[in-house]
Amino acid sequence: MRDSRLNEAERVKQPLFMFKLLILFVFLLGFLALLSGDRFERRPDREPAPRHPASLRFEPLALGSWQEAGWRLDGAWVVRADDSLIAGLSALVLPGRDDLLALTDSGRLVTLPRPGSGGHAMVEDLPDGPGDPHYRRYRDSEALLLHGGERWVTFENRHSLWRYGAGGARWTDLPDLGWSINAGVEAMVMTPEGLLMLPEESGIALLLGPDGRFRTVAVEGRSGGLADATRLPDGRVLVAERVLGWRGIRNRLAWLEPDGAGYRLRAFATLPLGPFDNVEGLAAEPLADGRTRLWAITDNDGWRRTLLLALTLDTAKRPGERRAASSNR
Repeated sequence: MRDSRLNEAERVKQPLFMFKLLILFVFLLGFLALLSGDRFERRPDREPAPRHPASLRFEPLALGSWQEAGWRLDGAWVVRADDSLIAGLSALVLPGRDDLLALTDSGRLVTLPRPGSGGHAMVEDLPDGPGDPHYRRYRDSEALLLHGGERWVTFENRHSLWRYGAGGARWTDLPDLGWSINAGVEAMVMTPEGLLMLPEESGIALLLGPDGRFRTVAVEGRSGGLADATRLPDGRVLVAERVLGWRGIRNRLAWLEPDGAGYRLRAFATLPLGPFDNVEGLAAEPLADGRTRLWAITDNDGWRRTLLLALTLDTAKRPGERRAASSNR
C-alpha cells in the first residue's frame, strides 16, 4: 500500500530541491564561464608590428571660448587615423619642436605631427617589455617620460619601470603596494627629490631617489583618479585628474604642490569636454612670450573619440581654482 503522507511531504520538498538544483546549475555555469574567459584571455591578442607611417588628420572641434584665471583653450581637434594601432593613447611628451610623442596602452609609441604641420604619424613598438609581446596584458604601458636621452615607461599588470636608450632596455620591478592589476602607475615626473610615480587610484605615490631606493610619499587632496602629469618650464607640476560622476567624466587640471613630506593636489580648472572624453596625456612647453603651452590628449579606449587640446597658461598669473565658464553655455 502506498504511503500517501510520505508522497505529500515529498511534494512539499520537491520545489525547494529543484530550486537548489537550479542555483547549483547557475553557479556551475558561471564557474565554467570564468574558466573559459580565463583561457580566452590567455590566448595571444597582440601582434607585434614593424615601424610604419599612418595617415592622420585633425578635424577642428568647436568647444566655445574658454578662458579664466590665467588659462585659455586655444584649439581642439578630433584625431582620426586609418590605422587601428593609433588608439588607447595614455601618455604624451614633447620630443622636439615639431612633433608630439604619445604612448598607447598596448606598448606602442606614436609620433604625431602638430595640427596644421602634416598628415602622417609614425607608429612603432617599444623595443622590449615585460613578458611575451604577443599578449596585450604584458604590454599595458601607461606613463612616459623623456630623461637623460632615454624613454622611461611604466607598465601596469607587471608593475615595472623600463628605460630605453642607446644601450638597450633596462628595467626595475616596482615595490608591491597592493595596487590592483590595472591601477598602477599612471604618471611620472622628475622632481628635485627624484622620480615621482603617481598611481591612478591611491593616495600613496612612489619616489625613486638618486640613490636608487624607493620610498612612499602621501598625495592629499585627491577627488578622482590621476591620469597624467607634466612638469612646467617654471618647475611646477600639473596633473590631469579624472572625476567620475552620474553625469560622466569631469577632466580637471590640478597643481601638485609640496606639502610637508608629501604632496597635495589643488584643482584650478575643469576642461570643457564631453561626459565620455577621458584625458590621459599632458605635455608642456615654453612659449616665446614667457607663457606655457599645454597639450592634452584623450584615450579613446577603443570606442570613444581621440581629442587633442592646446591651451595657454599664463604662469605669471598663477591659474586659480575657479571653474572655467563657457561663453556659449
